[in-house]
Amino acid sequence: MNITQESTGDLTATIQIKLKEGDYIDAVNKQLVEYRKKATMPGFRPGKVPMGMVKKMYGNSVIVDEVNKTLSEALNKYIVENKINVLGNPIPNTEKTTNIDFANQQEFDFFFDVGIAPKFEIKLSKDIKVPLYSIKVSEKEIDDAVEDIKVRFGEDENPEVSEEGDALQGKFIEVDADGNTVNGGVENDGFLKYDDVKLKTAQKMLVGKKIGDKITLNLMKALKDESKVASLLNRHEKGDEKLNSDYTLEISKVVRTHIAEVGEELYKKVFPTREIKTEGEFRTALAEDLSNHYQRDTERQFLGDTIKELIKIAKIKLPDDFMKRWLMESNEGKITQEQLDNQYDNYAQTFKWQLLEGELLKEHKEAMEVKDDEVRAKVAGYFQAMGGASEMSPQIDGIIDQVLSNPEEKQKIFNDIQDEKLIKLFKESISSKKKSVTKDKFIEIASKID
Repeated sequence: MNITQESTGDLTATIQIKLKEGDYIDAVNKQLVEYRKKATMPGFRPGKVPMGMVKKMYGNSVIVDEVNKTLSEALNKYIVENKINVLGNPIPNTEKTTNIDFANQQEFDFFFDVGIAPKFEIKLSKDIKVPLYSIKVSEKEIDDAVEDIKVRFGEDENPEVSEEGDALQGKFIEVDADGNTVNGGVENDGFLKYDDVKLKTAQKMLVGKKIGDKITLNLMKALKDESKVASLLNRHEKGDEKLNSDYTLEISKVVRTHIAEVGEELYKKVFPTREIKTEGEFRTALAEDLSNHYQRDTERQFLGDTIKELIKIAKIKLPDDFMKRWLMESNEGKITQEQLDNQYDNYAQTFKWQLLEGELLKEHKEAMEVKDDEVRAKVAGYFQAMGGASEMSPQIDGIIDQVLSNPEEKQKIFNDIQDEKLIKLFKESISSKKKSVTKDKFIEIASKID
């Protein structure tokens, strides 16, 4: 076997692998012996079929398999031993790899194109400036939170006939212009609140209804709120055309909520671990909760903004033509060339960040290390946040084990912790310029696409 590498650009190369018969024939013969043990043919006892006949039946396919195995192992070994930091995966060069005839050839020449990760330097310093937003909690937001809590902690009843302010529970079914159910259309159980409906004609349709009644309406026109319609229909893809369809609501329940009174009983229900005696203390606690919730959003924005700034500073170059080829081949049938061209800048940003993140993890290994006990503590924290940790303490370890037995869930938790560590590292290492903004202003900032 002979392996050589030829540079084809600043960040690309072609690896040539010459295979001789001796590189793979032992594996072929060993596999044929296994085939012979299992082969059956009229006139021969099991395992006694002549090897010549076995070769005739299976020889070519076995050669293909073993050559490919040998090739893959040799390529991977060469990349590791020569410390080639490849991007994506090697791509077979079909222009140079020609005239492959497994039935008649004993020696083969294979060529693979590779993309090579660029060399760059990145140092965190106070010279790097990124805004860290904080959202001012307005009195209106606190008022809205109080009203929401009064409803959430209120008592429900189920009257026979609906009135203004009631909610209707049932199944939403997509219908056409004639009111006929759309074949394969959207169906979802939902909870339509009178107060969420802004169109007066639609509001009237909700009054005087009972179980079994049906109403048909365009939810987008009625609610004038895409996020609420998306929630009702359980469809959250941006620009979903189904949100603008007509829907029939088959009513299964009328719900009337008697809102809770503001007082110590309500304060205890909302904040069971705190001593809150007055409405002022209650509003302060709500403001703190809202601020903590906003902090998670602002820190995620800070993380994203810092990543963009670091990518800009590092000036990382990619072998773009190679990366586009690799993306097309690895997503065969899932993406068109036009889609790739339109989305490639986003792909490139992801690749660049992966390279940057790898360097940061090496440079700040101790600060970025995620330990098993941190992962377990994170899961336990979820239960504490729900107020269930003390009640479930005898079983908590078993529940955590069950959650972490799911590799995808465990990886998600791991990534969340690593992001938290990254945020902490960035806050300590760069200049995070604090900016106080309103909630609406922050939403405007966060929605901007560079």
